[in-house]
Amino acid sequence: MIKSLLVWHRRLALLCVIPFIVWALSGLLHPAMSHFAKAERLKVPLVVVPDHVLATALPLKQVLTDNHITQLSHASIVEYIGNYYYQVIVAGIENRRTVYYSTRTGVINRALNDELYARYLAQTWSGQLALEVALINEFSPAYAEINRMLPVYRVTLSNKNNLYVDTLSKRIAAHNTPLRESLSFWFKQLHTFEFVGGRHDLWRIIPMLAISLLLFGTAIFGLLSYSLLWRRLKNKRVNTPVLHRSFGVVLSVCMLGFSTSSIHILVDKFFPETFRALSPGNAIFTASLTHDPVNDLLQAQGDNFQLVVIGEQIFTQVVKQVKAQHKPVLDFSYWRGERADVTSVDVATSLLSRQLNVAGAVSHWQKVDKFGPTYGFINKRLPVIQVSYAHMPDVLYSVEPHTGFIASIDGDWQTARSWHFGYLHKYHFLNPLGRGTRDIIMTFICIGLVITAGFGVRLYIGRRYRQKQACARRLLHPVITPVKSN
Repeated sequence: MIKSLLVWHRRLALLCVIPFIVWALSGLLHPAMSHFAKAERLKVPLVVVPDHVLATALPLKQVLTDNHITQLSHASIVEYIGNYYYQVIVAGIENRRTVYYSTRTGVINRALNDELYARYLAQTWSGQLALEVALINEFSPAYAEINRMLPVYRVTLSNKNNLYVDTLSKRIAAHNTPLRESLSFWFKQLHTFEFVGGRHDLWRIIPMLAISLLLFGTAIFGLLSYSLLWRRLKNKRVNTPVLHRSFGVVLSVCMLGFSTSSIHILVDKFFPETFRALSPGNAIFTASLTHDPVNDLLQAQGDNFQLVVIGEQIFTQVVKQVKAQHKPVLDFSYWRGERADVTSVDVATSLLSRQLNVAGAVSHWQKVDKFGPTYGFINKRLPVIQVSYAHMPDVLYSVEPHTGFIASIDGDWQTARSWHFGYLHKYHFLNPLGRGTRDIIMTFICIGLVITAGFGVRLYIGRRYRQKQACARRLLHPVITPVKSN
């Protein structure tokens, strides 16, 4: 039995040893990006509209009517070089056209556009000069899908960093150094095989899935065979076979975690998360706007506003920054000339109904202001409203109320995937020790796995060499069996 296990361990390992070493070594790029290529963390303040600006602001409906705007999908107030403007998205987000009207005069600023506004925000937040601005409409190795937000503007700063700015929500989507983008490119090519195909292309997923299954089999057969041989290994002197088997027994558990979590993630790629590409679809008609958002903002003593649609009615979503556990968070209230009896839960359920045709009695909801167990950092968007329905209690929807985007949909499969990948691939269970300690441990594991694979290859080559030598000796010195005489 042990011999059969060893044979299969050797066969499977030979089939996947090269991609395995590439995966293990490229995995080291991830902690390298976190510790050696990290950009400065920038503070992004909320755009707060002073009362004296609101006191002199023209009503939004008047500005829209005077400029012949009959339909829009977004409106809020922004600041640009000390002046304040209504930022209005005239068409849908898929083909959007953003215009800026003075709050005081209602006149369009034709010199101001999204690109110029992104440049201004980047320079204000970073304190650097903007050298170049480019619109990014699709993900790439430099601006990966994990950043979630599109479209964004890539602003190249004077320190050569790239700042990715989302002008709709006035926030940073990503901040990368040139080294980080270079490491990210090679990580994508070598660790996720992007050179083969796109994120959901079968000719990329199937080979990676096959390799992961081979690695799983290699780890299982190696763990079983060398565990049964452990007593014999303990008394051996230190040499290549003993080192390979000893390291293998210890690290095979890690390899099982890496391979099974990879299989889980790759199987999930067969089912693309199409909801992330959905636009909020806010259809706001100027004729239906029966209240003044500026007046609502003054009454609520808020910081800024957006227009949202709940059912067939338009509401002013007043945004105010408050303190929660000594940290700033966004608080939302809803107005239509006076405070309305609606909440962010109503916004979330309306968006889910409009975008996914999901409706029903809400069995659970909560507002999430920071990343945690039920809503991971991978989703990027904050704050969100999490909602589950009575007829689907195991499915948790997370909706960003101030932009209208669905941030995540988590059922049992997605929850298990997040736990599996987070704990057995990225070792989040070591987070209490600190991120640096966790990454050091993972680095040693990856290096140990590569060394173990190297020992295995050396053993195989040595074994084949000895077999060839023995065969050659038999040909040169054939053994003559004496014939017995009767």
